Amino acid sequence: MYPKLFSIGFLTIYSYGAAVAVGVLCAILFLRRHAKRVNLSSETMVDLAFVTIFAGFLNARIFYVVQFWKLYEANPVDMLKIWEGGLVYYGGLIGGVIGFCVYVFRKKLNIWKLLDLFVPGLAIAQGFGRIGCFLNGCCFGKSTTLPWGVQFPFPAGPVHPVQLYESAFCFVLAILLYLIWKNRSRVGFVSFVYFAGYSVFRFFIEFLRGDNEKWWLSLTVSQWISLGILFVCIPFLIYFLQIWKKK
Repeated sequence: MYPKLFSIGFLTIYSYGAAVAVGVLCAILFLRRHAKRVNLSSETMVDLAFVTIFAGFLNARIFYVVQFWKLYEANPVDMLKIWEGGLVYYGGLIGGVIGFCVYVFRKKLNIWKLLDLFVPGLAIAQGFGRIGCFLNGCCFGKSTTLPWGVQFPFPAGPVHPVQLYESAFCFVLAILLYLIWKNRSRVGFVSFVYFAGYSVFRFFIEFLRGDNEKWWLSLTVSQWISLGILFVCIPFLIYFLQIWKKK
């Protein structure tokens, strides 16, 4: 756990904020590099990215504050300290998709064509974000006796480094999505591969998480959301597979 990278006078650089910033920067550079492939100027692509990122971060923070309101009840101003950590991924996903769709519809752009390019960048940003979680000590795993278990101030004893598990998965997923996209797959397929793939991973990794409370039928809120997203994705993936079989 290394929540603070360094301090210069009154300025403190937090590892979580730095990791997220690196992830966002890498995602934006990726999108900007491939903007012409989707018939978009690099400037418009960056504008779309910033709208999506802002909406995503805002909603991710709102979800976290609502979920852990007791942490902020005594001092509400702490809600603004986003650089110290405290984001809910699915909240960010919902907010980001809303911001993305609003911008795309207003500009009358092809939503699926753009989303197919966005999801590899999103996976890259997630990978760096989870490294930030690891350094910050949040989103920790359950106790383990495995040799790679890590120690945080809380809870006591070695725990699964689930943040690094997810980080590695996201980077591999980003590469896979990019390769599929690069081969000019049918519009929309890359997006559904991302949503379905991450949902399956998130459902199972939640069993190793030690910070999320069970909600209903011994499953967490994130697991139920994962199942919901997967339920929506499956018919579309079947549709794409049927098209390939006909070819």
